[in-house]
Amino acid sequence: MKKTITICALGLFGATIQAQMKDVTVTLQPTASYHWFDKNTAIEDGVLYGGRVGFGFGEAIELRAIYEKSANLKNTVDGFGVFSDDFVNNFKSRSVDIERIGGEFKGNIPTRGTFVPYITLGAGVQKLKVDIAATGAPSNVQKSEQIYAHLGLGTQIRLGKRVFLNLEAKNTIFNMNPASVLFQDGQDQSDIEDWLNDNKNTRMYNWSVLAGLQLYLGGRSPEEYSALDRAYKNKFSGGQGGFKLIVEPSGAYVNFDNDTNLKDAYFLGGKLGFDLNEYVGLRAFYYQAIRDEKISTDWDDMAMYGADFVAKLNVSRGLVPYITVGGGYLNAYQKSYVGKDGLNRANSGYFAKGGAGINIPLGRNFEVFGDASLLFTSDRAVDDLQNTIAPDELKQHTMYTVGLRFQLGKKAADTDKILERTVDRRVEERTKIYEDRIKDLEAELSEAYRNNDTRKAVEIIEEKKELERKIEAEYQPKTSVREKEVKERDIKEREVKKESRVEMTPKELEELIEKVIQGVDEESRKGQTTDERMDRLERLLLEVNTGTYRENTTPARQQDASQKILDKLNELDRKIDRNTDRINNLGSNLQNQNQDKTTIIAAGQQTPVVAPPVQLQPETKIVTDADGNTAIKTEPVVNSVASGWVIDEGYSVFTGVAIADEVAMTIGVRGNYSFTNSPFKFMPELYLAPGRNTGFGLNANVIVPFPVDKGVILTPYAGLGLGYNQAAGESTFAPNLLIGTSFNVLGGKLFADYTAHNFISIHRISLGYKLNF
Repeated sequence: MKKTITICALGLFGATIQAQMKDVTVTLQPTASYHWFDKNTAIEDGVLYGGRVGFGFGEAIELRAIYEKSANLKNTVDGFGVFSDDFVNNFKSRSVDIERIGGEFKGNIPTRGTFVPYITLGAGVQKLKVDIAATGAPSNVQKSEQIYAHLGLGTQIRLGKRVFLNLEAKNTIFNMNPASVLFQDGQDQSDIEDWLNDNKNTRMYNWSVLAGLQLYLGGRSPEEYSALDRAYKNKFSGGQGGFKLIVEPSGAYVNFDNDTNLKDAYFLGGKLGFDLNEYVGLRAFYYQAIRDEKISTDWDDMAMYGADFVAKLNVSRGLVPYITVGGGYLNAYQKSYVGKDGLNRANSGYFAKGGAGINIPLGRNFEVFGDASLLFTSDRAVDDLQNTIAPDELKQHTMYTVGLRFQLGKKAADTDKILERTVDRRVEERTKIYEDRIKDLEAELSEAYRNNDTRKAVEIIEEKKELERKIEAEYQPKTSVREKEVKERDIKEREVKKESRVEMTPKELEELIEKVIQGVDEESRKGQTTDERMDRLERLLLEVNTGTYRENTTPARQQDASQKILDKLNELDRKIDRNTDRINNLGSNLQNQNQDKTTIIAAGQQTPVVAPPVQLQPETKIVTDADGNTAIKTEPVVNSVASGWVIDEGYSVFTGVAIADEVAMTIGVRGNYSFTNSPFKFMPELYLAPGRNTGFGLNANVIVPFPVDKGVILTPYAGLGLGYNQAAGESTFAPNLLIGTSFNVLGGKLFADYTAHNFISIHRISLGYKLNF
């Protein structure tokens, strides 16, 4: 029951989650995991504690070292049912110490949506210690080692900017001799020997679930990068961005293990591959050996080929250290290769490879590099690789490589253009602040006109003109020919006024004001907007109450002149208000009448002109053109789409039956996620199959709903997936085939589907309900 309860924790995806940091980061993670050991290991289920430390390379890739140690595990013979009563009664349970040291590759899927799933693939060495001494005898610790490999699936939940909770399920595979755990001095071993003779399977499967807090040090979150940041980063990271093709002519020297018949040799060859980004890449390599440990073209009958994963610990600003992990095949031609003992005998075989190196950039497309690696091979025959290799079988070789690297890729974005766009955007932001303040001032100015408050109006106009000058200085939009003509005319008008204002008599000032007001009225018939006409009057009001006009005019005449201007400004301001009220009323009527119309109000016009009705659209937009005509236009409704790539559609609960060798009831929970601009839906699920032999299933399926006619409540779907299922007397890790349908009822989704695990091994029928949260 503990097993099922613990696994249920993996179904908790409900948190706001994002991928980890960009750039190279250092990752630290304390962990605790619960393990269900294979029955044949004779080890009780229990807890391992430990931690992981490593590097993250961008958002998607991590390489980590692993250390785990057991806590209070014991050996057991319970549940075997094959040993004699005498053996079971005399068996004394002893502590079993397990220690695991290894490394793993972690691949994140940076969805930046509701969850961040990931996979892990790793390997290492497992050390077992068991005290086999007889009761009352001095301690006699039996030690053994096994190489293990594991595959995991998990999700990452964000708790803070750099802290994440990892929930993970994984399966670990290793080979071991159960006698190393069951053997005890002074006890009859015939039962163990008989059992071992009958049970030749020494491969063990160890399922576990893990929780750990992962901390990222260094790097920046994706949201902190602007387009300009990314451009400069690429520019100073070798001058290229994104995908790059890599060609690496190179040479190597391999110092082979002395316990093999392989001769130390130089190799010539090279690598071909690509970099996915500035940090990680893949390479395929081929090297041919040279005879007599010399550099020449006298080829020996041995070659090696394979592939490497490359992870850089820095971007190309100088010396760049990197890590390589890979493997391949060492081919010593059996019929012609002569080993170091002079005989035609040397083992070909697969090898694993890992190392570190350094790049030295010499140009945007050219680097030199060197690295040192360890190669591990086994003398086991190629056709015997179905069993996991033990550590003492490994042969260790050292490989040194140097070469040239040519990289072909897209040139980094033009930082000058991006900088220009960034500056323009910031200018627009400042301009928006100025424009918002101008709108506030215009409201205050309207009130000053209504109150005939000349002093207040002049203060507001001065501030408004200053803001307009700042906008002109920072942002110069493209202007039409007419706008240029108006500006040129205004400039000339101001120059004439400036030249004549000192000599202007009071009568001439009155004539000027009358002429400007008359000109403003005439311009209404020429298509000039109300705002442009008010702008001319505001400049005149400012000139009358400041500078030389004020010095050469008595206060009474100045007040009289100002009042005439204020009266005209007030008239134009009321016209704008009436226009605005009509627009608001017409906009409300359009929405209430559910009609699509375009209503045009010409400048100075009292009665709106209504265009012929067209097809209804419920959204409206108000537009004012350069000639002062204001229009209400409707636009089609656009359905809102989630801004993220993944859309959380809620959870489902379901029950049903699983049918294989037996029939078992199932209960479970399912996540529902869709993708923007895609018909596919992702459905991870976890279910339990309670009973005498409790089972469970953990699956990840992708489905495609089929379109149906409007009004039909059925929505059929089909899909494929992958998962591990242990139910109804059958266990399988295999693909899934799924078909079903949903029903639109009660604001949610009632659904029924059929899943075939491994296509024929387990048949499962489910009935459930999707909740909208």
